[in-house]
Amino acid sequence: MIEETQNRAMEYFSGDYNCSQSVMKSILERKGLDFEEIFHLAAGFGGGVGLQGHICGAVSGAVAALGVIKGSKFDDASKHKEATYDSAERFMELFSEKNGSIICDDLTGIVMADKNQHDRAIEDGTFRKICPGFVKDAVRIVLEITEE
Repeated sequence: MIEETQNRAMEYFSGDYNCSQSVMKSILERKGLDFEEIFHLAAGFGGGVGLQGHICGAVSGAVAALGVIKGSKFDDASKHKEATYDSAERFMELFSEKNGSIICDDLTGIVMADKNQHDRAIEDGTFRKICPGFVKDAVRIVLEITEE
């Protein structure tokens, strides 16, 4: 199940979608919480939020997915937020333990806001070599913590 969802995320990521879109869409499909606007919603999170190198898009997509998952379980807004915060904190701990950071620039070694570095990384395939691991890790961690 986890591997199947990771493979689906990689299909999206190897196509036209960024890390955030791929993670969020594949997780919510798996959970039966898919909705049409996911790709639109998650588009700006790629490259560390708008190509600024901040929080990794795979992390942002995972946290957004956790919010939807937790929202399906709680009607009360306060309980929903608390559950989402708890899950997001756990997710970020596990992701950071595995990868050393949740920051896009740190993970990729690219200053995303530097257009020349970003363009060079696209041309030489840096993102296609490095980022799939982050996408797979994000999917795996979300599915593991939501199925405990």
